[in-house]
Amino acid sequence: MKILVAGGYDTQNLGDYASFLGLQKVLKQEWPDVNFCVLSRHPEDPFSRQFDVEMLLNLDHSCKAESVGRIFNGFNEGDSGERVHAIRRAMEDSDCLVLGNGRLFIDISLGFMRGPLSYFALLVALARFLDKPVILSSVTLVRPQTGIGEELLHFILSNSQKILVREEESAIVAREYITRHDKIEVLPDLAFALSCDDADFLGLPEISLGALGVNFRGVSFDKSFEGKQIDDAVNHVVDLIDRTGKDIVFCSQCTYDIDNKMTDDRYVNNLIYSSIPEGYRRKCYLLKERLTLAQTLGLYSNLDHVFTFRRHGFILALTQGTSASLICDEVNTNVVRESIPLRSCYLNPCDPFVIPETDFSYVDSLLTDLRRDLSGYIQSFRGVMIS
Repeated sequence: MKILVAGGYDTQNLGDYASFLGLQKVLKQEWPDVNFCVLSRHPEDPFSRQFDVEMLLNLDHSCKAESVGRIFNGFNEGDSGERVHAIRRAMEDSDCLVLGNGRLFIDISLGFMRGPLSYFALLVALARFLDKPVILSSVTLVRPQTGIGEELLHFILSNSQKILVREEESAIVAREYITRHDKIEVLPDLAFALSCDDADFLGLPEISLGALGVNFRGVSFDKSFEGKQIDDAVNHVVDLIDRTGKDIVFCSQCTYDIDNKMTDDRYVNNLIYSSIPEGYRRKCYLLKERLTLAQTLGLYSNLDHVFTFRRHGFILALTQGTSASLICDEVNTNVVRESIPLRSCYLNPCDPFVIPETDFSYVDSLLTDLRRDLSGYIQSFRGVMIS
């Protein structure tokens, strides 16, 4: 079986990487020889080497500046058609198109052949022309803010054979746009398929025993840096050191810096670290290098606890046997709080970073149940292939 995959696998977001690895692991249980071809903005990135998959240039531009005044690559006057034909050939050679994971279908940069909704709708149209089934895998759905956005989401959902969402709230959104509710299924985030066996400890810095991790989400910070958000983060770290006496490791989970420094967690981590009083700074580790997904899992497993603003920072820590607190400050984290019953592990942005009492036996039981439920992906893919 060969699967053509399109999603957020080209922006160095380790949460997306984790969900892709989860998809690989789950499907290989049923189809050991399954192959993947991944459409990417940057096919030369290390993604292909980390996951041993074929990469193919998508229709995007390599940076935002190149896209000004243009539509998708291959459709502008004077463009070569090779990129479009390569995608068509890859689609013809595949058994299905998978769109996932995450919050993909949002109407930003929306216009004719511009933006994610238009891009995914175009891929779905091509799949329809070539009679290839479409599966939405491990996605979160939000209601578009524009009329054309709603039309495009309706088109994508209507022409997908399976809509596998990560929480009930997304299923509610999907039901508003289509009448075939039987193809909507709520399944756990694929990142829960990861385990301690996926960790790599080579190349990691030596950190002190009992260190704590902080994982700030760079893109959540205001671009103007008018002080308050940085000051709040500094206060969290200083207070945590005062109360625990433990060393702090700044963990970066998205390191994409092509269009905007804010999408690189290392940039915001450095701003926070630089604002910490020198005496406290000596208790902090600032990791400047990009880590692979496997190294990040190894790092998390070496920590006593992780405070994270990222959905997958929370999930990845738990899969490595490390307790974690998720700071819920936006849609993607709030839905986790509402769908995964670990009440003591959730914090509001203004709450102090206090390590909760964690019932690890309950967490282990919950992870066991979630991993068991991931078999729903196998059933969904099998059903689509048979039909």
